[in-house]
Amino acid sequence: NATPKKRTAMGRFAHEGCFPAKPVVGKPVVFYMGDDSRNEYIYKFVSDALWNAADANAGAAAGDTYLNSGKLYAAKFNSDGTGSWELLSLGNPLIASYATYAFSSEADVVINARLAADAAGATKMDRPEWTAINPVNGEVYVTLTNNSQRGSSGKSLDSANPRYYADQKGSSTNTGNVNGHIIRWKEAGGEHAATT
Repeated sequence: NATPKKRTAMGRFAHEGCFPAKPVVGKPVVFYMGDDSRNEYIYKFVSDALWNAADANAGAAAGDTYLNSGKLYAAKFNSDGTGSWELLSLGNPLIASYATYAFSSEADVVINARLAADAAGATKMDRPEWTAINPVNGEVYVTLTNNSQRGSSGKSLDSANPRYYADQKGSSTNTGNVNGHIIRWKEAGGEHAATT
């Protein structure tokens, strides 16, 4: 019977879950999210508030503390296996000077998170959905469901989305990244709030 709350700071897009890294006392709380659409992005939200173990059973009040204010990032994967988290904020010059869309405020950035990720140069992915964080070593896993557009005009292969093939089903043939894949990474220094 609880009343739902919007968590606009976490970005508006086709969220396919929101998965927290293990909280550590005195550090920000970190959430990983996938945008479940072809050629969209993997996001990370880092709370401004630092984790207090007393909030473990605080329910919606803890949500107000950790989910209403923070930094939203989109993932950029490089061909050499490294990557970076691109800040989605007017403080990012790529977003502030984006020619395709003039963001009017920080709220406009998070409400139009997809456009902000475009502006920041994040990596377009093959339908990022579920995320899991290994509780032992902190590695992050994201399932990429499929992308029938991968390999077509403007949707070229890259190191984070390397699959293109033809999949025969009866008399029809599907092409692209038909069955998806899983991507895994570890944050710099084992810190989930890291930006590389």
